[in-house]
Amino acid sequence: MTSESGAAQFSAQGLPQETEVERARAELVAALTELEDKVNVPKRIRRLREEEPGKLYAAVSAVGAVAAGILALGIVAIARRR
Repeated sequence: MTSESGAAQFSAQGLPQETEVERARAELVAALTELEDKVNVPKRIRRLREEEPGKLYAAVSAVGAVAAGILALGIVAIARRR
């Protein structure tokens, strides 16, 4: 920023205020992008599928095995009631 006299205004750290604002804006953008990546589950799954498909298949298999186990326990519990 420049004052009416044309001299640049500096912050307490000695940096031009524009540079400080740009740095703060860049930090905010980085933080928001990181937060979006953590919250956006479809994006995370898509990235995992592209970068490490083995881990994705292992996770899907584990979820399927747990679901099958829960279903089997439910069937056994119902069968024992009769």
